[in-house]
Amino acid sequence: MYDLLQPLIHKAAVHEICVNVAKSRLSIGDSAHLVQLADGRIGVAAELAGTWLGLIPRKVTRLIGVLGPHATELIAPAVSRGELLRVRIVGLTPEYLALTPGASEVHVSVWGDPRHISSWAADGTKTTPKPLKSEAPLKPARSF
Repeated sequence: MYDLLQPLIHKAAVHEICVNVAKSRLSIGDSAHLVQLADGRIGVAAELAGTWLGLIPRKVTRLIGVLGPHATELIAPAVSRGELLRVRIVGLTPEYLALTPGASEVHVSVWGDPRHISSWAADGTKTTPKPLKSEAPLKPARSF
């Protein structure tokens, strides 16, 4: 049985962008995926168009940047368990349109099952989800 995906984060900024947004050919609506980095942060990676030897086109998966601390705390339990998450690019500002030189922006949205993520109460306290007992581990879905 499959659960419906619901928005967990509507729009989160990607920090420490390590690609040239204008040359990467990213566009709004492109898929991305979340990666647990060695230092505990959550990285955002996407398939970018590239060439091999400057002639042969190919797709290359590259790290775009990392999520902010609040988004990382919210999504980290689901990423560490390998749960099904749908990540899409929802906002782009290339370098040539940014107000300050080199200040490009990328924003992503994350969809998933809200029962399996951390949540923040109005008073600032964080609740973590309980481990799943009877459910089998989730398999990643095929992307189309």
